[in-house]
Amino acid sequence: MKITTLFFALIMLAGCSKSSTPEPEFYLTVSIDGNPWIANTANSQSTNVAATITQNLVVVVGTQTVDNTVTAVGVVFPKTIELNKAVAVDPSKYTAVAYSITQANGYSVDPARGGSGTLTVTRLDEKAGVIEGTFSGTAVYNTNSDRVSITNGRFRTALYTTTVTTPPPGKR
Repeated sequence: MKITTLFFALIMLAGCSKSSTPEPEFYLTVSIDGNPWIANTANSQSTNVAATITQNLVVVVGTQTVDNTVTAVGVVFPKTIELNKAVAVDPSKYTAVAYSITQANGYSVDPARGGSGTLTVTRLDEKAGVIEGTFSGTAVYNTNSDRVSITNGRFRTALYTTTVTTPPPGKR
């Protein structure tokens, strides 16, 4: 899994308008280096955060706009993750946590670059369309070795299913 793909997923909600609800039914909150971060940008489903299942991966994304600056936090894991069990975040095992500060730059929890973290999914209810969990870790900047501490991460969001259709190969 390429980190750039995760950053792209993180910015998908960036163009939406600000929500007036402090913490709605659905949320994504975290502390970044001790500073609170709360998703506050509504998406097309009028939530501050959304999750989708695509190709057996769950992608949870929330965005925040402060002073015309958009940041995003994303969490990725396999649909088959064991509930209520802390798992080590490792993109090579299809688990990831990222904090995007621009469309091209951000931090990711990646042990291959010196980061570490855990993720616990406490609810993945496809019938009810709800997912919940917690996460934390140390994330490394994508262009150098700067780090941020990600603590007290938690999310609860609606769960959507996305169908990805691969077009047939074209003639060359």
